[in-house]
Amino acid sequence: MGPGLADGQAVGEATGSEWRTPPLWGSGLTQTVNGNSFFLHDGRARTLAEAILWHGGEGQKARDRFAAADAADRDALVKFLESF
Repeated sequence: MGPGLADGQAVGEATGSEWRTPPLWGSGLTQTVNGNSFFLHDGRARTLAEAILWHGGEGQKARDRFAAADAADRDALVKFLESF
């Protein structure tokens, strides 16, 4: 996930910069069900867009494409993810 998200603590076979990615289904209901919207392994992202922008490492290419997209395309992608 890149150095921006690394905590440096290995757990099992995962290095300090690897995590299990939680499924996206239900992400559009996070605020309704939990009363908050915290994303990523440690809750540092408050929106799906912010979570995408935190990625590096293997996700860097997708992050860069998302960042380069215009606002309408970014909003459309987030709405799509929230529909799961």
